[in-house]
Amino acid sequence: MPLIKVHKRGAIGRSIDIGRFSEYGELYQALAHMFGIEGQLEERQTKGWTCLYQDDEGDFLLLGDGPWEEFVISIKSIQIMSPQEVDQKFLQKLGGGLASRL
Repeated sequence: MPLIKVHKRGAIGRSIDIGRFSEYGELYQALAHMFGIEGQLEERQTKGWTCLYQDDEGDFLLLGDGPWEEFVISIKSIQIMSPQEVDQKFLQKLGGGLASRL
């Protein structure tokens, strides 16, 4: 499985091997450790940092929204964003669909 690029504002982009993980919880822990934001990056967290991923069709989705097996074959990159960044970049484009899940 190829390395996936991970980006977070204010940090140097990094790569991660998704094949090392078997579920979202493990991936969230590794991402939080990678960027030093332990306790601020959790699945379904409503404050702090939010993880989005870009799939093979170019769409941005919430990390953890679909079955793990589908995620690992469609992921192209991960974005770790503040709620404000999500609001600014994506809510307008998605017509509020993402807002109801945050």
